Amino acid sequence: MKRFLEHNVPPGYRYQTECAVVSMVLATCVLISLAGFLSAFEKERRALYVWAWQSEEWVLGEGKMMPDFAAILGNQLLVLIVVAALVFAAASLMHYAYYHSGSKSIYLMRRLPNRFELHRRCLLMSLLSALVFVLVALVLLVIYFAIYMTVTPEVCLMPDQWQKIWSVF
Repeated sequence: MKRFLEHNVPPGYRYQTECAVVSMVLATCVLISLAGFLSAFEKERRALYVWAWQSEEWVLGEGKMMPDFAAILGNQLLVLIVVAALVFAAASLMHYAYYHSGSKSIYLMRRLPNRFELHRRCLLMSLLSALVFVLVALVLLVIYFAIYMTVTPEVCLMPDQWQKIWSVF
């Protein structure tokens, strides 16, 4: 992996720092998304229950239904997608700017026989970072759906939740 990264970033570029920053941004976005979803989900789940004065406990309300998964999910995954686009743009610009600073190696890169070498070295790592963000968003979607389906009482679930997810996209 190290050899792959060294071959696909600007020569002399410290990709380890960029990987660490992207990892921290990804972890922060995941935590924000997770907290937002769990907060919205718990609020709706608590609304299903009412206080029974006779038995002095919370019981499932008569005829109460959980809102659709897509409604609870809201824009929680949009955070990851938007940040992925921003990371891609910022990292790509930093890679192109790297060639224009210091030794001005941009002139050497433009003279190489492979005319796409410059663009590959500037865009590939950024694109892989953005792809990781999108894949994490898809994994979170599956995790959130599993939480929704397992924690919600079965009598309160509306039918066809999986089909309704695609209305979000």
